[in-house]
Amino acid sequence: MLKLLGNVQDIYHVLDLCCGIGRHSIQLARSGFNVTGVDITKPYLDIARENAEKANLDIHFIQSDMRDFCRPNSFDLIVNLCTSFGYLNDIEEDIKVLRNMYISLNTKGRFVIEILGKEVIAATFRKHQEYEFDGYKVIANCNILDDWSMLELKRTIIKDAEEQEITAYHRLYSATELKNYLRKIGFKHIQVFGDFAGLPYDSDAKAMILICEK
Repeated sequence: MLKLLGNVQDIYHVLDLCCGIGRHSIQLARSGFNVTGVDITKPYLDIARENAEKANLDIHFIQSDMRDFCRPNSFDLIVNLCTSFGYLNDIEEDIKVLRNMYISLNTKGRFVIEILGKEVIAATFRKHQEYEFDGYKVIANCNILDDWSMLELKRTIIKDAEEQEITAYHRLYSATELKNYLRKIGFKHIQVFGDFAGLPYDSDAKAMILICEK
């Protein structure tokens, strides 16, 4: 990711939004940045703090809903990685998150978001999948809803004859759609990539990565 950003000498304070167990927060801290990690799930943050302590890294972890977290003019870089965006109930809530990130950036601060774009989903879509890992069997069924604006993902997780069913909904954005929202909020110099090596966002893209500036 840092290679895509080019010059990072002006980056000191970094926000890892939806940091989960802190994998990216730890890597950013190891790179010398002052890192704040935000996530709504306390068990994830407990693991993140433990992992940071083991690595002897001073990372500030905060439990907060991404819709509520806003620190005006506080960060030089904000990252939201691994498709952690688009799971809220209403598109206006997504836009509120993006607006809060804009407000939270310092002047000329940068925002990086990585999601599975609508184009990537369309190119790789499989309605039914089954796979196994670590003794678990997972049965996944996907449906496209609301004129390609929403992905419904139903997972059945089986282990030792016990089943758990989980349903998640993910709002889908094309590159053009997300760029337009970012531009309306005030972001500029918006770039789109197909991976963190800097490949173009085309039919071979594995993800949608947008980098923009306040």
